[in-house]
Amino acid sequence: MKRTLTNNSPSGGAPEIERALEVVGALLGEVGPPIELVIIGGAALNILGFVSRPTKDVDVLGVRVSSGGIGIAKADPLPPELAAAAAQAALDLGLDAGWLNAGPADLLDWGLPEGFESRLIPRRYGPRLLVYLPGRVDLISLKVYAAADAGVGRHTEDLRALNATCDELLGGATWARSHDPSSDFYGMLCTLLRYFGCVAAAEALEHECSASD
Repeated sequence: MKRTLTNNSPSGGAPEIERALEVVGALLGEVGPPIELVIIGGAALNILGFVSRPTKDVDVLGVRVSSGGIGIAKADPLPPELAAAAAQAALDLGLDAGWLNAGPADLLDWGLPEGFESRLIPRRYGPRLLVYLPGRVDLISLKVYAAADAGVGRHTEDLRALNATCDELLGGATWARSHDPSSDFYGMLCTLLRYFGCVAAAEALEHECSASD
């Protein structure tokens, strides 16, 4: 059985996540241009210390590029050199073959929260691997999007761990609406806000949606 990215230490998932990234960084060596990844999801939350829980993979949002100005580009599939290093790390550490993946890349199709790139937090793993993690407010927006669709569970627990305020939840809901403007999803967002006791925020979202119709 393949292991999840966690361990039995009090610090939870972060040590093994970072160990896996360090192995990838070492395998990439010192020769060649840097590879800059933007990572979201449970791995980012663990590394930044907001949660301490198992995660089965590391979600790569995209690669940071500087052509035509700094930006984030899709990495689906992952760059071949990175994919090869991740596959070797999986063998070395007993991880699932897809532990490093570009599953959330489609989020880039509709845009990220305003100012997302300016809030990225860098971490270096070896000479060539540079990982960027979202700022707290952006993690909240991403989790609102996930929690509205999934309901009460891991994503709502993460929002509590992030100490999200009603204003921050409303900001996340407003951004999430740009990805899915359907009436069903709008209803899910309002339900989520009310679940957190943010009645005024839910009413503000309802007013915002009515005004845009």
